[in-house]
Amino acid sequence: MMIRHIATQPQGHVALLFGRMQSRSQGTAAIARHTNEQIAMKLHHEPTHFNSTIRLKSPINDFSSLSLKRDDGDYYFEAHSEAFFSALKSRMESTQYETIQSPIGKPRATDMDLVEAPYAAKDHESYDKILVLMRHGEAKHNVFEREYARTNGAPREKANDDQNYPVDPSLTGKGCGQMLDVSRRTAIFFNKETGLQPDLVVVSPLRRAIQAAIISFPTYTAPLSLSNTPWICHPLCMEQANGNKRGFVSSSKELKQIFTGVDFTLLEEVLIDENVDEFNSGGKVPLLESKIDLMRRTNEFLTWIKNRDERVIVVSSHATWLHSLCAFSLQYESGSKDLEMFKKGELRSVGIKFQ
Repeated sequence: MMIRHIATQPQGHVALLFGRMQSRSQGTAAIARHTNEQIAMKLHHEPTHFNSTIRLKSPINDFSSLSLKRDDGDYYFEAHSEAFFSALKSRMESTQYETIQSPIGKPRATDMDLVEAPYAAKDHESYDKILVLMRHGEAKHNVFEREYARTNGAPREKANDDQNYPVDPSLTGKGCGQMLDVSRRTAIFFNKETGLQPDLVVVSPLRRAIQAAIISFPTYTAPLSLSNTPWICHPLCMEQANGNKRGFVSSSKELKQIFTGVDFTLLEEVLIDENVDEFNSGGKVPLLESKIDLMRRTNEFLTWIKNRDERVIVVSSHATWLHSLCAFSLQYESGSKDLEMFKKGELRSVGIKFQ
């Protein structure tokens, strides 16, 4: 496989970890043991030095924010995913490897805020599509993992082995609140006055992503919508398969009962309800999906939307999927914010031009 080919290369300037990426569990005890006064005394007698993550430059460093970030499991997930994608991208650009070709090439992407998006939607010469990308808010598995680590003194990734780990988890109250914050913004910028209105809403089959879109765009959700905006559940938008129960999909029958107005036809093409366990266990899709396979999936999704008539498209998905789309399948300008990992409950808009 290509992943093994890259991972076994002799060059030492890129450190890549392929396969199943696990978050590291690092405590903050080492930081807590050193007060600013102790650091100041050390710096007074010794030259400035580096440790694994911090360069100590002055005696007034405040480590409180770093400690808080290290206590957040998403800090490692997001930081490691960004580092992985960055290293992989550099490696692929500097060496001769199999090219992940898309039949539509690599569309040019321009990030924009919601003030600019209405004007971009009317600029048919510069942009073929306006994508509104969003990541769901906090879900029940996030809380379960935190509590598991706290009560068992074990790494968060071990929580997946617990029989009570939530399968296809819903949003928590906090997660719903995060999406309500998004809905306040969409109410201001998505309406007839601005001229910016979703022509299509595409959601991942995982219920937390569907819930996030419904809360964020309530007036465009059937049967409340007066604009008849179509909602499509697309399996290409699922999070990267890594064997975790949070990525196990529910049956289409169950989803249709909960989320009326969403079209699950594409999901039903790959998932027969009687075989949902087989699907989740790797019978239909890889239980452990490589980053390369994920990139092919985001490329295929862009091909799908190019062939549709809708222009302004909302996509509700997951952190790694969204990062693969932005960092690899789209061609952004250097230094674009959209190359960073999405935070929980974050919404971004981007104009794309196909080649």
